[in-house]
Amino acid sequence: MKKYKDYRVKVKVGDATLDIQGAEAGVVKIVEALSDILRGAKKNVPVVTGGAPSTVSQAIPRGTSVDIRNFFEEKKPSSDVEAAAAAAYYYAYIDREKKETIDAGTLQDAFRLARYPLPARTAFTLTNARNAGYLDSAGGGQFRLNPVGYNLVEHALGREVKSVESSRKPRAKGKGKKGSRRK
Repeated sequence: MKKYKDYRVKVKVGDATLDIQGAEAGVVKIVEALSDILRGAKKNVPVVTGGAPSTVSQAIPRGTSVDIRNFFEEKKPSSDVEAAAAAAYYYAYIDREKKETIDAGTLQDAFRLARYPLPARTAFTLTNARNAGYLDSAGGGQFRLNPVGYNLVEHALGREVKSVESSRKPRAKGKGKKGSRRK
């Protein structure tokens, strides 16, 4: 009887390392499924684990590569200033090439790649984002995301805000004649 050779593959994503070992067909399917997930596949991907197929959802694991267009669609910035903070966040924490700072050219490329409307002057947009408290100047036309901008992008953008109606009754109009004073 012929013995099948086990295949072994190591996949490194960010700080995580996956060690996949098993029959060739199973290893190939798992690697293909991981590849689809990392590319942001919009469908459920079948994965074979232990001989039984299961399903991996389309959710992209935290810390994996996402293109800037999908990132902007997820975060939904409502202004150029928020979009500048989102672009700085993307390049600092998500992009494979990790940039600590961005400049007007990088911001313009980010807006173009994200299909976000271009501002008249991206340098002014970066200055406005700095004035709003989301970016810090790094000198030479470079800007760096600060903790306020980080918290905006990480915790506020992309969340639906439910309008809350006041439970207070409308205030009654003043008693007495108009213009009269109580003494």
